[in-house]
Amino acid sequence: MQGYIIIADPNVRGDLRDAKNYLNTQRKGWGKKFLEQYREALSNLQQNPHFQIRYKDIHCLPLKDFKYMIHFKVDEIKKEIHVYAVLSTHLNPKENWL
Repeated sequence: MQGYIIIADPNVRGDLRDAKNYLNTQRKGWGKKFLEQYREALSNLQQNPHFQIRYKDIHCLPLKDFKYMIHFKVDEIKKEIHVYAVLSTHLNPKENWL
């Protein structure tokens, strides 16, 4: 079964870097574990992207052990997943919403 293609917004790289750096200040090795869980979540999304829609056709997938969510849209026609952000669930939505 062919999965969906994942296309990440260029800003996602900064989200991941910031999260990794922050988590490494909290505990050694957490940044690496965070990135591993992010990659695992993307792999799962490729096969099953139909997670809950949170707002404006944006789906959100929480990471397993970290309080971060992947924000994405699904293009059923092109079989693409567009990742727009990876945000902490502790951020103020009025300041950090997509």
